[in-house]
Amino acid sequence: MTYDIAIVGAGVHGAAAAFHLARRGVSVAVFDRGPVSGGPTGRSGGICRAYYTDPFLAETARDGIAFLAGFEERTGGHQSGFRRTGAFYLHGPGDAGAAAETAARLGELGVRSELVGAGALPARLPGLDLDGVAVAVWEADAGYADPYAATVGLAAAARRHGAVFHPHRPVVALAEESRGAAVTTSDGVVHRAGRLLVAAGPWTAALLRPLGVDLPLTVERHVVAVSEHEPADAGGLVPHVLIDLPGGYYTTPQPRTQYLTGGVVPASAADPDDVPGPRPDELEALAAASAVRSAARRRARVTGGWASLYDVSPDWQPVTGQVGEHVYVDAGTSGHGFKLAPAWGDHVARLLLGDPDPRLAAFGPGRFATGAKLAAGFGTARILG
Repeated sequence: MTYDIAIVGAGVHGAAAAFHLARRGVSVAVFDRGPVSGGPTGRSGGICRAYYTDPFLAETARDGIAFLAGFEERTGGHQSGFRRTGAFYLHGPGDAGAAAETAARLGELGVRSELVGAGALPARLPGLDLDGVAVAVWEADAGYADPYAATVGLAAAARRHGAVFHPHRPVVALAEESRGAAVTTSDGVVHRAGRLLVAAGPWTAALLRPLGVDLPLTVERHVVAVSEHEPADAGGLVPHVLIDLPGGYYTTPQPRTQYLTGGVVPASAADPDDVPGPRPDELEALAAASAVRSAARRRARVTGGWASLYDVSPDWQPVTGQVGEHVYVDAGTSGHGFKLAPAWGDHVARLLLGDPDPRLAAFGPGRFATGAKLAAGFGTARILG
């Protein structure tokens, strides 16, 4: 079985790259140990924001959100579950200058953003205790989407353009050959391709190591709590995505009176093949953090949650580039890769076809050996990118 390009990993980045390659008429096959979106992608918090300190990432996120918003048209009728809620980013005094610069830069990129001073915030976020917040940024077009639906939709659209998906086909060996690469699956079949992309999230580094590629990626376990308001507090809901830098958490509104809470700081290391579910104390701690500013949230009940994985690079920025004559990587998105994926996949497709955007080179895997780490986020909240 021979293809132009083989992709290992059927998460949102693998599916997006397959879509953009297939729509160009490229023969592409995607392999995964489980179903499409069966790994960390399907457990993403799904936040869609362009609030990045890096201009290229901000631009890519802007385009990714536009793709998700117009998903049905772009994919031939599939759904992404995108909901435009807007997002507030709360900052302490130490971030005021950087927040102002970021908001101004977003405006230059066509992202609707507004710097909101502490004095104006109570009217914009009624019912919240804003102690310790010096400034906020409002991003009007931000929101959230359904990562599972979006990934399955991208895969289906890629198939419509001719891509072949091999779910539940674990890859047991990768090899680089004189004219391309070979992918051996657990059934003993060898699939050959002119080029190979490894986009397997937390399993990427281990898959590439036998090829002599040593990527400095680590794996972290992150927990998301699901909470539900009391019916009497329905008027006190926060209808926006809220990222509270001083508080160390984010919240995302959900249907009815539910909301999600996750952390925005580094978490514990994890084994990608053994991920325990969330403990009650972890869920309660997240819910308590998000309730500090809200009486309504202090009365809310934790109704569930999950644990997922981030594949984290040393600078918390994506690792995308060439690692062999015929081998490429797209990984290390460090928990903020979902909303990037629809547009990032187009950049990856161009890279694989020999026509990359020059700005993508800054995210190449060779940067760590030369000490050229990228700046990311605000303080310990480097996930903001």
